[in-house]
Amino acid sequence: MEANKVKVRNSYAYILEGKNSCDTLLVDEEDLIENADGILDCPLDSVLRKNKLSLSDLNDMKTTRLLFVKLDENKTIILNTISLNINI
Repeated sequence: MEANKVKVRNSYAYILEGKNSCDTLLVDEEDLIENADGILDCPLDSVLRKNKLSLSDLNDMKTTRLLFVKLDENKTIILNTISLNINI
């Protein structure tokens, strides 16, 4: 008898990289959009809002880079990178 295999769906997240920390904010599936070029994206402001954060909080956290990633079974695939200018 063959065991049933459950396929794990991919999930997506924003990784917030700072000088002294690295935080992960998971993205809800309904927040994913496909842009006109067929590239998967997610509005950062909605993810921040759902996690009770703002752009000011990113500055306070000294976030230097944002990574929009696909979390596969065994690996993390970077889909987009946003470098932040911390000299505001």
